[in-house]
Amino acid sequence: MDMERERKAIRRRGRSPIWLTIYSDLMTNLMLFFLMLFGTSRMATEVQKTIYKTIRAQFSREEEIFVKKEEDAIKKMLTYVEERRLRGFATVKVSEQRVKIMLADPVLFDLGESELKPSAIVVLRQVARLLEEIPNAVLVEGHTDDRPVIGDKFRSNWELSTARAFSVIRYFIEQENITPERLSAVGYGEYRPLYPNDTEENRAKNRRIEINIVRIQ
Repeated sequence: MDMERERKAIRRRGRSPIWLTIYSDLMTNLMLFFLMLFGTSRMATEVQKTIYKTIRAQFSREEEIFVKKEEDAIKKMLTYVEERRLRGFATVKVSEQRVKIMLADPVLFDLGESELKPSAIVVLRQVARLLEEIPNAVLVEGHTDDRPVIGDKFRSNWELSTARAFSVIRYFIEQENITPERLSAVGYGEYRPLYPNDTEENRAKNRRIEINIVRIQ
């Protein structure tokens, strides 16, 4: 009764609330959905099987297209690393869950800084070319060694690693027009090292950016 009075009052004012429009569209779509299910259930069994096979085949084709794009992107990145002799500071690891592109810190940032160096742009631009070809989500991770941060800009390695990850994301969005909804960033500081922080060489390897392309399962 209250709802009916509200509707009459709204009609008298000559306008319709947005929630009522959305509610009406929702009810219409639900009705059409159930009508479609009802109509399908009244069809002959063989017709139903044909419809279901067609739907499954369509989804299978789309999945094959996604998988093919992923494989092509992986091959291109591996070829790029090999041809440009980037193995000293770029590594690509492939698993069932993700494609991990690990970039060494010296080519991306100065010590204790989060602004990208000009030498970083060349590599990140190539990564962006691959991201344009596939719809996958991307997680950028920042990692440091265990030494205290230098200067007053960052209070901890947590902040430094996070700022570096966001610098990569900002580049992808602002310079390469990668959709922001696909991107996320996290900083792990010194707490996920690849090697013990007992030599300068190992510390250099632990200072890195990891760009994880989440594979479509």
